[in-house]
Amino acid sequence: MNAKTLDQTFDEWLGDISEADSLAGEIYPFGVRVGCVKMSAPRHERFEFMLNMGYADIDRVFNHRPFGKNVLTFVFPERHMGVHEQYSFMAKLTDHPEADSIKRVDIITSSAVMISNFHREMIRILTWDDDTKHSGK
Repeated sequence: MNAKTLDQTFDEWLGDISEADSLAGEIYPFGVRVGCVKMSAPRHERFEFMLNMGYADIDRVFNHRPFGKNVLTFVFPERHMGVHEQYSFMAKLTDHPEADSIKRVDIITSSAVMISNFHREMIRILTWDDDTKHSGK
C-alpha cells in the first residue's frame, strides 16, 4: 500500500486543472478546481479522512469571517448547507473580504446545484473502479 497525503490525493484527482484553463480571474478572483463525484457516496471509505474538510470554513464564507489561509478545500460541503446556500456559495465566497487573497478553492461534490456554478474547464468527473458499490442496484 502506498500512503499519500491529502494534498497528493487532491492533486491526483484535480491536478490537471490549471488555473489559466479554469478561467481564474475571469469568473472568480481565485483558481477553482472541482471534482464531481459521479457515483461514490460520501460515506465511502476513500473519503473517510477528508470528509469534514472545509466544514468550519462554510460558516466563515457566509458570515465574512477570516479564513487564516489562502487555499480552501471543501469535501461534500452540500451536506452542511441548504439548497439556497449551495446555490449562493460561490457568490458569497467571491464577495468575501478575503476573496482577493485566496489563491485556490478545491471542492469535491456531487451536488448538481453546486456544479451549476462552474464552467466545464473547472470540473473533473471523478470515477473509481468500485463505483458500482454505490450504484443503487
